[in-house]
This record gives sequence, C-alpha cells and structure tokens, in this order.
Amino acid sequence: MPGLAHAQSSVTLYGVLSVGVAYVNNEGGQAATKMVPGTLQNNRWGLRGSEDLGGGSKAVFALESGFAIDDGKSQQGGRLFGRQAFVGLSNERYGTLTFGRQYDAVYDALDIMSAPVAAAGLATHVGDNDNVFGSYRHNNAIKYVTPDWGGLRGELSYALSDVSSAANNRSFSAGGIYERGSLRLAGAYLQLDNPGLNAGNNASGAVTDDYFGAPFVLFHSSPLNPAIGVRKQQVAGLAAGYGFGAARVNAMYTYVNYAYRDNSGLRLHNFDLNGTYHLTPSLVLGAGYVFTAGSYSGISSTPRWHMAQLSLDYFLSKRTDVYVYGTYQKAVGAKADIYLFAPSSNDRQLVMVAGIRHKF
Repeated sequence: MPGLAHAQSSVTLYGVLSVGVAYVNNEGGQAATKMVPGTLQNNRWGLRGSEDLGGGSKAVFALESGFAIDDGKSQQGGRLFGRQAFVGLSNERYGTLTFGRQYDAVYDALDIMSAPVAAAGLATHVGDNDNVFGSYRHNNAIKYVTPDWGGLRGELSYALSDVSSAANNRSFSAGGIYERGSLRLAGAYLQLDNPGLNAGNNASGAVTDDYFGAPFVLFHSSPLNPAIGVRKQQVAGLAAGYGFGAARVNAMYTYVNYAYRDNSGLRLHNFDLNGTYHLTPSLVLGAGYVFTAGSYSGISSTPRWHMAQLSLDYFLSKRTDVYVYGTYQKAVGAKADIYLFAPSSNDRQLVMVAGIRHKF
C-alpha cells in the first residue's frame, strides 16, 4: 500500500483469526460437535491510521470487518465494516472526537475485565444482556474520549436516530476508567431508546439488525408476546481488577433494565468474578463464575443462571496461542443458553472447546 505511507502518517493492517472445535451436550435437545469461529476472540481484519496535523493534533480513522473463519461469511448483518467504521480528530491536550459506527462506553470500560475476555472462555453474561461483550454496535455515533489525566480517562457517546423523531432508536452512554499500576477501576452507563427493528421502529437508527442476533433470543422481546420489542434498555456497571505476581483477579457487577413496548419489563443483575494465573510465562490458567438473577414484571417469573468456566491458554509465540476450555451453565426457572450456541432444551448446558488463535 505505497500510496498510504507518508511522512508523519501511518496506516496499520491488523486482524485476529480464532477458531475452535466445540462439543455442546444440549443444543435444542441434541448434542453436537462442530467447528465454531471466534471461540476465543471474534475474527476480524481492519485498517487504522492517523495523520499528524501538527500542534499535538491528529486525524484518526478505523475500518474493521468481522467474518466467520469456518465459511468466510461476513458478520454483523453482512456489513463490510460492521465492527467499526469511524473518522475523527485527536489532540494530546483536548482528547479524541470521532464519528461513525462505534462501540459504547459499557463495552469500552468493562469488556476487558469480564470472564470470557479476561479468563478465556464463553461465560458471557447470559445473552450478553448488558452488551459488555460488545455484541451490537451503534450507528451514527458521536464519541468523545478525554486525554489521560494521571491514569483517569472519561468517555461520552451519543448515537443519533437520523430521523425527525430523535428518540426513535437512539442511544447514549458515559463511562470512566482509572488505571494505576496493577489496579484498574471502571464504570459505565448505557441507555437505548426504541432499539432494534420492531414494528414501527426506525431502521436507520442507532441500533438495528444486529440487536436481534442469536445471543439475544432470551431478552429482546416481551415475555408476553415475542413480536413486541424493547421500548427502553438501561445498563449500569462497575468493575475492579488487580494484579499481583503471576495472578490477576477481576470483579464486576452490572444492572440491566428492559422496558418492553407492552409495558412488561425485566430486571437483571449480573455478578462476575474471574481470575488468571501464569503457571509458566507461556501457560495461563483461567477461571470464572457468573451469576445472573432476573425478575420480570407482567408475569410471575424470577429466573436465575449460574455459569462457571475453566481454561488453559498456551502461547506458542506473542501472536499465536492454542487453548482449551469448558463452560457450564445451570439455569433455574429458564433455559440454559451459552453464548454462540442455541438454547438448551432444559436447564443445563455444557460446552467444551479446543482451538487456536493468531493475531497479525
């Protein structure tokens, strides 16, 4: 790409390739062994770059495409750059302002300390109900990130509805991160108004077709009528992580409130505790436990989900690792549903995975 290489400018091509062979004991009533893409980190390739404008200012951009490595198909609804697509300006003193399809503050602040990311597995908070795992992005988003103030960074984002009715499929979020040495503290808030593609909703708004992906079958429609969707979703979360010696531990709590368009509702509390330990410089042991407690309004139901994972991740080099892990979920008053798989026909589900990841 010689035309993109200029003095005081840079463009980087990067990506992640991850795939595993998985055994699931109950997926819709049947056991299965299958090849599953993105079993440790979702597959992607992208371009990111900057141009030095002088005075500590830069023009920045990112274009990131998601795909499935088992069949090569595009993900995120078939979008060319469905993971990220933004451009903006960055200044050492004033921060960074970007425009386009972007992540929210909940993902940016909390994802790295959640069980599936920090401890290598699939113990994603059930159905990624809080979007900590970043299963959907926000179109038409304006995001501001502060400079680093002694380890403290803040973030604000607003995703426009792009129609005259400003509240018809918009979102906004805010968050903050504090990092000092081995300590990391984070908190974030997210609100969605009329998200998705329900009848009458705005199809060009902030959150659209990827809001109805496979992970969300349990929560993104009313318990009284699956054709009725979400009127408002609110997410708030706090997390803390600390490293000492060869070990690191993280703790997280998130609260999610769904208000459906028929006036029913659901409240979820997610508790996440996870950790890693370097058995050797190249071999990492990971473990995590996630508990989700729910309470519906409109029907009498208080579902619970217990989920545990255990993993071993061996780094062949800085860019290539192989891994094995198991994730087990036990539900009470609901079906078990581990991320990337169809719900179990009963209250239990076990997934075992062996795979490889390469970064470039």
